[in-house]
Amino acid sequence: MEMPPRPTVFDFHGVSMIKMFTDNWDNIQNFKARPDDIVIATYPKAGTTWVSYILDLLYFGHLGPERQTSIPVHERVPFLEFCVPSLHSG
Repeated sequence: MEMPPRPTVFDFHGVSMIKMFTDNWDNIQNFKARPDDIVIATYPKAGTTWVSYILDLLYFGHLGPERQTSIPVHERVPFLEFCVPSLHSG
């Protein structure tokens, strides 16, 4: 199976970034959290997906186990900065 090519990295305010994380930057800069929002902020490769699963289970586990198997975690807990037209954005 052939892997898709890696996205091109470029300098974005002094940080190496890919376009999928910077295309939505104006919305990120203007984001205003509501009192009932939960924002997960982690370093890369520090357990973000693990924390997302745990928080989703704590808040929505009462809806039944089919939620965890039928809806991918990136749709249950969208990334604020990730901008792909076919995916939900946080």
